Amino acid sequence: MFLKPEDKAVKTQQVNSTADHDHIQKHNEDLKNKVEKLYHIFQPLAVIEDQLDQNVVLFILDGENPEILLKLQQYPNEKALLLLGKPGTYSWYWPQNNQSLDKKENKLAEAALKLRRRYYGEIFEELEFEQIIRFAKVLEAATQQKNFTNIYEKVPAWFIYLTVDTFITAFDSHHFSEADPNKLLKQNWTQQKLFDLLESDQQGLGDELLPYLFERQNIDSYHSSKLDKILLLKDTQDFISARLDQLRKLIPTLSIIGQENFLDYIAKQTALIKQIPDLIVKLSVGKSKTIRTKATSLLTNLNPEDSQKYLNQNLLEGSSQERGFSADLLARLGADNLTVLEQAFAQEKQKSVQQILQMAIQRLRSVDTAQLQQDFEAPTFQPFVEQKIPASFTEVILENYQEILAKAEQNAADEIEENKTASYKRTWAQDHLKQLKKINHQTLTSIVDQLNGDASFKNVHQVENIITHKNKYKKYPEFSINHAMRIIAIRNRNWIYWPNLFEMLKPEEYANYELRHIVQALDAAKFNNPKRRVAQGILAGSSYYQSLQDHIYEKDKIWPFFAENQEYLTEALGLSPSLEKNEYQSFNPSDAIFVLKCFPSLPVQFIPRLLEFALGENKRLRYEAQETLQHLPDIHQRAIEALDSGKQDIRITAIEWLARLQNQDAVKPLNALLKQEKKEIVRAALLTALEKLGQDISAYLKPEVLLKEAEDGLKGKLSSSFTWFDFDTLPKVKWQNGKEVDPRIIKWWVILAEKLKEPRANALLQRYSDLLDQKDQVQLANHLLHSFIHQDTLQTPLDEATQYATTEAPGRLSSYRDSYKRYGEKYPEYYAKYGTITLEEVIEEIKRERLGLYLGSAIKSKGMLSLTANAQGSFAVKQLQNYMKQHYPRRSQIEAMISALSISNDPLIIQLLLSLSRRYRTASVQTLANTLVAEIAERNQWTSDELADRTIPTAGLDENAVLQLQYGSRNFSAIVDDKDKFILKNEEGKEVKALPAARQNDDESLIKEAKALFSTSKKEFKQVVDMQTGRLYEAMCSERQWNVAEWQEYIFAHPIMRRLIQKLIWLEIKTNGEKISFRPSDDGALLNLDDDEIELSTDSKIQISHAVLVGEKEAKDWIAHFKDYKVKFLFEQMTHHLPKLEDDNVTEIKDHNGWLTDTFTLRGVVTKLGYQRASIEDGGSFDRYTKPYKQLGIDVEITFSGSYVPEENIPAVLYELTFSKKASRSWNNNELPLKQIPPILLAESYADYLKVAASTSGFDPEWEKKTPW
Repeated sequence: MFLKPEDKAVKTQQVNSTADHDHIQKHNEDLKNKVEKLYHIFQPLAVIEDQLDQNVVLFILDGENPEILLKLQQYPNEKALLLLGKPGTYSWYWPQNNQSLDKKENKLAEAALKLRRRYYGEIFEELEFEQIIRFAKVLEAATQQKNFTNIYEKVPAWFIYLTVDTFITAFDSHHFSEADPNKLLKQNWTQQKLFDLLESDQQGLGDELLPYLFERQNIDSYHSSKLDKILLLKDTQDFISARLDQLRKLIPTLSIIGQENFLDYIAKQTALIKQIPDLIVKLSVGKSKTIRTKATSLLTNLNPEDSQKYLNQNLLEGSSQERGFSADLLARLGADNLTVLEQAFAQEKQKSVQQILQMAIQRLRSVDTAQLQQDFEAPTFQPFVEQKIPASFTEVILENYQEILAKAEQNAADEIEENKTASYKRTWAQDHLKQLKKINHQTLTSIVDQLNGDASFKNVHQVENIITHKNKYKKYPEFSINHAMRIIAIRNRNWIYWPNLFEMLKPEEYANYELRHIVQALDAAKFNNPKRRVAQGILAGSSYYQSLQDHIYEKDKIWPFFAENQEYLTEALGLSPSLEKNEYQSFNPSDAIFVLKCFPSLPVQFIPRLLEFALGENKRLRYEAQETLQHLPDIHQRAIEALDSGKQDIRITAIEWLARLQNQDAVKPLNALLKQEKKEIVRAALLTALEKLGQDISAYLKPEVLLKEAEDGLKGKLSSSFTWFDFDTLPKVKWQNGKEVDPRIIKWWVILAEKLKEPRANALLQRYSDLLDQKDQVQLANHLLHSFIHQDTLQTPLDEATQYATTEAPGRLSSYRDSYKRYGEKYPEYYAKYGTITLEEVIEEIKRERLGLYLGSAIKSKGMLSLTANAQGSFAVKQLQNYMKQHYPRRSQIEAMISALSISNDPLIIQLLLSLSRRYRTASVQTLANTLVAEIAERNQWTSDELADRTIPTAGLDENAVLQLQYGSRNFSAIVDDKDKFILKNEEGKEVKALPAARQNDDESLIKEAKALFSTSKKEFKQVVDMQTGRLYEAMCSERQWNVAEWQEYIFAHPIMRRLIQKLIWLEIKTNGEKISFRPSDDGALLNLDDDEIELSTDSKIQISHAVLVGEKEAKDWIAHFKDYKVKFLFEQMTHHLPKLEDDNVTEIKDHNGWLTDTFTLRGVVTKLGYQRASIEDGGSFDRYTKPYKQLGIDVEITFSGSYVPEENIPAVLYELTFSKKASRSWNNNELPLKQIPPILLAESYADYLKVAASTSGFDPEWEKKTPW
């Protein structure tokens, strides 16, 4: 029986005095209330087992019966989790096997959740720290961690459960407010209490609270802000301020999401951010572009002298990357930094940084030049005067209501009639009618006052429709934007869908409005933050708000508002933090540039930022910024200076910009660059620019000169391999000015292209093509591609083939009969058919062969393909696909055509090349496609991982993992068995030991190619398996994740990768953090441990699993599963676990320090594990072996007593396992704390360390005496 706490208290305290007696009574009463509150919270647990709720409460209060936690963890279902309302759920969780509660149990769960929500506000007053911890542990045990998301692994799970349940699960949609019971959280919870709570559990644990406030491991960016309410506690700023040194060290070590959360928080703390300028600056010049962008926007929130101080420090003392970023940022912050940049330039030694500094300096000098221009002032705003809608409009309102009511009554009657025969009974029309009938006469007659702003609008059913019905309001000249805005404001005053507003207005009315009038109307309708609503409409044009530019677009209607509110432009250009809660609605720099174009003269403070865009990576912003800057005095000098850049793209950008600026000062430097420029693509850009600047490249490009060159060229002898081309079929083309091109010019271009013998588009020939009309370029390219393919695939005409077959058939028939007599009985499988074959059958056989023969080849004319780069995508792709399907042995032709088309930016052509790079029957074609795709990847800014996934060789295997080998008259195929051995089969599917010798009807050239392909394929297959096994292992260690679509297309569907991934366990990581283990089977199914087939969610991530991720029990289950199916793991995936560490702040593991071996044994073991000797130190010695993980930027190091080169076999002592930043080994080696090492990498590296230790003779107490050092 549950012991009453007051009885227990009385028995343990014997007192005599009345005062003590009163004290005891109050104590007992408080204890009773405490018990009752907890009892009600956990009362639903009694559904599972009688008195379970009472036992839980006893455990929380007194710590008795701790076995209750084990009991909760061992229940076979998730009922406790459901009965308590899924406590501690970060985002969402669905129980397994569709478990659910009945109606009564659901009410209990809802009540429990509501009680917890209220209880959390006073939990620190109700319970001691140890009781709160036990309370949280009960939640953890009751859920069995089924819904657990480990958002920060360095705090205990109970703490995550407590905070997540408090601020997310129980908090629900409530916010801190006076009307909500959760205001107690803000009053009674503090960061200091949370710190003390952690410390009470374990000394030093409180230090993990600071990172916990921001870090969100295992959470996608969309849900990363859900726990941000914890930052609203009243002492958060003071708590952080007291730990600034910890903060400075901590933030750069967090994940990208963690750093983003910190920056989002600190952006709103105007006082706190000024205390950590060094940290903000550090993040603004760091490695992550995402963090740099966000941190850079915060620099304006710092004291100018502080941001300048730490940027100066980085400019002079930072890495080359930091120096470059610092230079750009100092220029962005204003002309006051010109001197320090000039000083830095004078002492900078690295050329790439010098160029960045020079460009930054010139951007600031442009500001000085621009300031000489006339400044602008926004014209005085003339607000419109609102006129009142007359009271007579009430009659319209009443009439509208009656018409709407009549229609609603008819709809309701129709609905009732339809329900008589319908299986699903609808009530929408009837409900709508009921709501309309609730509207009384007084409500309707008050609408005009509300429209005029003389009374507040009441949210009446269908009131907008009642006002605007049949557009009768438009007959009233008094109806204005103010009235329209008040109608829109009825539903929401925080955002506006602009088309709804302008649909209510006459175009002639809003044609006179400028943006400041929109602000006036928003203000009249009592919208929240009217100015920001207008800024959103212009600067977030592609977002949820729709574009106000669609309706107000004239320059003089736009710029005055932004002249008075330049902070919005600053935000849009990334010079200050985005104040939008949703990043997808952030202001767009492209829209900001549009606004700046509207100004009569450019605001000088934005010039450095625009110059960054003008020579930056984003092509769209690049052009828009250049266009905006074009009227600045001497702006061409900035482009001229960029001609010295070591980056080809920047040189081309500068050249093209100079061409558009049309400043003659550019001619001399462009000509100077032309004399020394080696890159053809840059030379072409130079010629183009000089031409646009009116310079004397007419010597190369004027029609008369081109014609003279053509006439001279045509005097030469036509290549004998090109006599097939009919030049009369060339399409007539025009120049870009519309004048016809002399056909001899085009003829010469085609001949010249053929003579150059290079199918890859020649820059000069491309420049020639660009002189033509755009459509004619495509027409010419299509014609040449079609002509090449047509000539290359010419085959024997039918009549000629028939005649040849009729002549040759009798002789072949005689040969067949003779073969049958000789070998028919001995080899019936080959010769039996020749005993009955007829003359007609032989004629058909020869005719088919003849029809299949090529009459020639166009491969010697492949140079002509350099004029096909502008071919239409759909046409070119279809031509190539048909060619590759029907004429796949013609490898050289295919390679020539894809090379020619590879410079095209047409998406269809790019997709074709991607497809070829993934899978094609001819190895050389796929190899070339891989090379071309690498160029495409650079052009499209793919990551190295994405590129690697898309370019895995197939060893010639098709999508069914079959190698097709063509002999001409017969075909063979090869498959790979479970032991990675190639098995040859003939057309009947019978296994053959080797590719046979040629028969009479076989094609010798195809046989030679087939044998070469077979040999190459076997070699390449092994290379791919070896390389991809290593890549998959590194992907596991680095915890790389794939999007489902990419994994399915590039990994799962790959003929070799599909074999490899069947030997691994994978994880599907859902958007809520839930992880589902599976393995791909050989039949293409994805199976879990229970052999149930799973389907991947399209928005999930895929990752290679590991024992560290799934836990020891599941790891053992998978090992048994593989053993049952006789599948061998690709590598050890489920056997290695994390080392037990007392302190994860240490930088090494040395639990096998002092284990003795010799240098040759050590070298053999570590080399087999993939380690390599570290760099040689002074004297030729080395003391470690390293294993680099490129994707993580980490080197794993196993250290020992040392050896020297050339190596001799000497005693060696194993030391420790350490981790360092890649390539950071130096006199002050930067070893990483173990807590910064990804868990799988730590587990796998520790396993390596143990394997090395296992190869030694064991620990030697006198190891220090056993080495020669």
